[in-house]
Amino acid sequence: MNDGQKAGLKRLERLVQIKQTYVSVAEANVKTAEGEVRQLETAEQEITGNIQDTQAGIAYLQMSTGQEVQSGETYIKALELHRKAIQQSLVKATNHLEQRRSEWTEAMRERKIIERVQERRLHQCERADEVASQKSQDEMTIGRYVRSRQKQNEVTEIDRIKHSDAERT
Repeated sequence: MNDGQKAGLKRLERLVQIKQTYVSVAEANVKTAEGEVRQLETAEQEITGNIQDTQAGIAYLQMSTGQEVQSGETYIKALELHRKAIQQSLVKATNHLEQRRSEWTEAMRERKIIERVQERRLHQCERADEVASQKSQDEMTIGRYVRSRQKQNEVTEIDRIKHSDAERT
């Protein structure tokens, strides 16, 4: 693997780390938004329970004055207004949660793309190293073959010369 390939892989590794940071931040944002939605849902349930309890209390009052009944109904109206405000906040929080989930999904997708690119580059570098290694081995094998053929030719030439010298004498 050459220096350029190593540098490229290091840059990709750093990019993967950055994308992982984005994913972690997006995931934390999703968890925060989920907590906000749960908190608002719980608050709404509590107010609904208070409204029901107050309504039941008014219904079971045997010796109540008109002022007590009116006071209870005023309290219920105030609770209903509060519940309506919580429901509006809940809609906003739910939309915010969906936006955060979308951001998290996008960050995950981008990280996976970078990881696949990094994996491909790594395989390309490994393949280039394998090709270079095979080329080196082939060159060594060819060199040995050429040297052995040269020695064989030298021996054959020496034998031919000896044989021709022997025939002359």
